[in-house]
Amino acid sequence: MTNHEERRDYYRIDDTVGLSFETCRDSELPSRDEFIRMAPDEFQLINHLKNLDLENSKLLHSIQEESPDVARYLKLVNIKIEALAKNIITKGLTDEIITTEVTLSAGGINLISQNMLATDNYIKLRMILYPSTCVINCYAKVVRSEPCEGGFDSAFEYFLITESDRDILVRHVLQLQSNTLRKQTVKEN
Repeated sequence: MTNHEERRDYYRIDDTVGLSFETCRDSELPSRDEFIRMAPDEFQLINHLKNLDLENSKLLHSIQEESPDVARYLKLVNIKIEALAKNIITKGLTDEIITTEVTLSAGGINLISQNMLATDNYIKLRMILYPSTCVINCYAKVVRSEPCEGGFDSAFEYFLITESDRDILVRHVLQLQSNTLRKQTVKEN
């Protein structure tokens, strides 16, 4: 299966994300081990908390059945922890992260860039997913950059990305798709 065919295996959805990226040369690409060590602790924190939420959801559901007050209390504590983590994440990022409309999948991202990018070059990409504020750090390969209205239609295929970040992207895209389908169903009824 070619990379192009693999990219088509993932759902795509239009989304608005916080985004920053910069081009880099082949010689600037880290090894896989270096890449994994590079992720800032504060960015790993919120992603780790989201993964814990998924693991805890079944347990919280059981607690809800047995003791609704305890479950409500635990949910409120979780909201407080999440608010603190989001503050840590977004503090200091406001200058470099720009809210951008994209087409997003677990295999890559498509957006309108201001500059033409050379195909087969690489970018260092930082993306914040909303409303979860999960941060995705990765490197991506430019697979297309063509003139269009408003700039250049640029498509990127993730090149270096952790499996946990890819899982976060999959869940995010599926959640958005589910929300969109739910809204369409409500409109039709």
